[in-house]
Amino acid sequence: MKKLIALLSIIIIISITQKTNAQDYRHQLGVRIGSVDQVLSTGFTYRYNFTNSTAIEGILDLKDDIALGALFEKKTPLGNPEGLSWYYGAGAYVGFGKENNLGATGILGMDYQFSGNLPLNVSIDWKPELNLVKDVAFRAATIGVSVRFSLGSITSAK
Repeated sequence: MKKLIALLSIIIIISITQKTNAQDYRHQLGVRIGSVDQVLSTGFTYRYNFTNSTAIEGILDLKDDIALGALFEKKTPLGNPEGLSWYYGAGAYVGFGKENNLGATGILGMDYQFSGNLPLNVSIDWKPELNLVKDVAFRAATIGVSVRFSLGSITSAK
């Protein structure tokens, strides 16, 4: 996990030093690696961008049991470099398997969309969970990294 966060940091630093012209994409599909104690942490991620500033993200976690979650996210550009933004949001999840879970989750993170011939999106986030079914538990110490391929540009204005 530490190596992945270090790699992501290096990618972002290199990207900051280069002039880019980011393109906004409608669909982003990839993988997420997160904390092991979360219900919804490591698996596949799909983000659908309604506009340049709003999106819904679905996460499918297959590590032990199956968990599925959805988050509504608001994105705000940071300005320089183009393509770097921060985002926040909230949602819910449900888990099936040995233990059934249901809960609420939030998200706060940084996102970078590469431009040009590299339709790649990387993000690092903090995603706390409040489990409500099975047992009430708040899990705050969760950091995740997502890498997604981006497809289909958004043609509408912000």
